[in-house]
Amino acid sequence: MLDSQSAAFAERVWEVASQLGNNAPRIADDIMGRAFPLTCSQARAEGALRMLRTGVISEVKRILRNREDGLGQADFADVCDGFAPLIKDLRSRSYFVESAEEYVAIPDLIAEPELLDDARRFMRRKGIECVAEADRLDALYAAVTSNDPDAERAPQEVLA
Repeated sequence: MLDSQSAAFAERVWEVASQLGNNAPRIADDIMGRAFPLTCSQARAEGALRMLRTGVISEVKRILRNREDGLGQADFADVCDGFAPLIKDLRSRSYFVESAEEYVAIPDLIAEPELLDDARRFMRRKGIECVAEADRLDALYAAVTSNDPDAERAPQEVLA
């Protein structure tokens, strides 16, 4: 996608988000056909529309997470010095709130602690899922690199 097209797409994402909220699948469904009419018709004909939609949703999520505006982290940190060190260390400008089914900017999370609680619980649950998957990969690696003919039993022992 050319830079001008990327900018136009991001602008359209924010227009639709202002109407539908920061729900990436809803936004993607709303703008995909208009933003990429030829690509969508070709993907539909080739049976790849679902894969295209997945990619568009991913890009919408990236846009929602990385918005640069007057509500950015640094600006909010200037307003409340006590939060500055905590905000500075965060890796994103917004986080997914499961109950709202959308990404919410940090200043809004701070203003509504129940949303912040939801966002942190969601992030922690995803982190636990990642650690569990890493454990399964560790077990697979141990089995693959082992010279032991009974290595297929190793995964249960590692995870226990």
